[in-house]
Amino acid sequence: MIRFCYVLWTGLSLALCAFGLLAFWPWYGPEQEFPLFQDIVTVMLFLNSVSILCYSLLLQAVSRLVAAYWKPRPGVLPLVWYVLVSCLLLFYLNHKSISARPTLILLLSVPGLLHYWISTMLRILASVPKTHSDPRDEDHKFL
Repeated sequence: MIRFCYVLWTGLSLALCAFGLLAFWPWYGPEQEFPLFQDIVTVMLFLNSVSILCYSLLLQAVSRLVAAYWKPRPGVLPLVWYVLVSCLLLFYLNHKSISARPTLILLLSVPGLLHYWISTMLRILASVPKTHSDPRDEDHKFL
């Protein structure tokens, strides 16, 4: 049941992120200097979709691909990924106020890291074996 919840959680997250990116992509004219935070829909839906996609869903895909070749210590890959994505966003967000960019990236990463934590907990719970005995299970036939 937990495995089904994990697959459903990941599938719905991917679908909602794709919808949030495609439906709420901000299109602004050149006369607006920094309009990203003038639109509440952009802040509430588009930025959360970007955060979950960058900090959670792509990290889960990369960790699945890397796990076949390399077994890093727990927490190393998410930390490296967080630094890489944050550096990429630092260079991508080209705004005059340099002191606001680290704060913006820190706030932007919160929904994605929260989603990653929930996804990781669901994946761990899905991989834990059942504790009750199943009469069809070979290991429990003498219990």
